[in-house]
Amino acid sequence: MRSLAVATLAVLACGPRSGGPASILVKPTAAPGKLPHGPPLVTPGERMTYRVALQGFELATFTMTVGNVDELHGRKVIPIEGHAKTVGLASHVAQVDDHFTSWIDLETGRSVKFQADEVTPKTKRVEHSVADLHGRTGNTISITFHVDSEPSSVEQQTVTLPEIFDFNSFVVALRAWEGPEGTKATVESLRSRYLWSITASIGARDKLATELGEFPVLRFDARTVKLTRAGGRYPDNAEREFSIYVSDDGGRVPLLITAKTDYGDVKLTIVDYQPGTGQRIRP
Repeated sequence: MRSLAVATLAVLACGPRSGGPASILVKPTAAPGKLPHGPPLVTPGERMTYRVALQGFELATFTMTVGNVDELHGRKVIPIEGHAKTVGLASHVAQVDDHFTSWIDLETGRSVKFQADEVTPKTKRVEHSVADLHGRTGNTISITFHVDSEPSSVEQQTVTLPEIFDFNSFVVALRAWEGPEGTKATVESLRSRYLWSITASIGARDKLATELGEFPVLRFDARTVKLTRAGGRYPDNAEREFSIYVSDDGGRVPLLITAKTDYGDVKLTIVDYQPGTGQRIRP
């Protein structure tokens, strides 16, 4: 159960306000084959909640909260925290109560630091990992890991691309991605303390009915595979597919995420949204 819930977290993002997406101007700055660069498309105080369901059976909720502008390593950043928690009958099978926090640079839209705090269902012990993206040296980033209050160990992760994402910054970047249908981008993104290669493409436009209303949408399709500490493909690890449906309007907000897993089809559906306060970071 825990592996299923965690596997779907890599494709989550921000959603629409209850009255519909905000009307804002998106200025795409993506180079060919890359996701947009620049201020993240988020608003301080935003909070959105998704229902996680497997084959129609509700498993968990996922809430993402955008914090207030702060400073880290001499940079202006905005923290974004994702919280996954099992609900209902699923919580009696395996309790998931995980937090994933990114500190995203206001100038670049890339994470300075990524932290994961995950509860092991059977033992109730908490696994802590922190990726120091700001301290990248060449093609290596350091990931500190420890369980509860035990001593930490440092793992070195080899990366092969100039920019590294985590799942928060990856999906936030998708909100501002524009281009012709079929446009592709390949990124490397952290989920917990592991790195994944993701190839995403811009799909078709359509309409989507949600609990918050009907919206025009733009679909992004992606394939992802787990990488080793040396940066190669993890042995015997099959590619996973997922799609993200983003409102095709000024709000550019993800409304639905679908993923294919070994357990069946998973859907993450927006069910509530609080718009936050002030102006969005990206003009």
